[in-house]
Amino acid sequence: MNFLLHQNLQNKIFVTDLPLCHVLLEDNQHYPWLFLVPRRANVLRIMDLSSDDQLHLLQELDFVQKIMWNEFKPTQLNVAAIGNKTPQLHVHVIARFEDDPAWPHTVWDHSVKTPYDEELKASMLTRLRFLLSQF
Repeated sequence: MNFLLHQNLQNKIFVTDLPLCHVLLEDNQHYPWLFLVPRRANVLRIMDLSSDDQLHLLQELDFVQKIMWNEFKPTQLNVAAIGNKTPQLHVHVIARFEDDPAWPHTVWDHSVKTPYDEELKASMLTRLRFLLSQF
């Protein structure tokens, strides 16, 4: 069976593909927020990946976290693989700031969503694609 992106992830902005993961961006300017989605069929949890894929996911996650940390200079990085509403394995990497609307709570506890303006989104995507191409 081929990899298919879950419908709840289809409205995210495509950034690029790493060797294992599809990288997506949440369209919310309050939080630089990426998703890593392993391109494997029927994977719901990290433990559902092969051992090799688990290690590769960890390498890609480490790479993405460092990009987010260096590029956005956040107060904290939130990393989570929850899957309650979207069962397909996806790992959130969210740059958090002391002045963001949800701080210090989780982003899921806050309903403010402001999409990126087109110019900022285009600039951010160009920069992220360049940085992610260094993997």
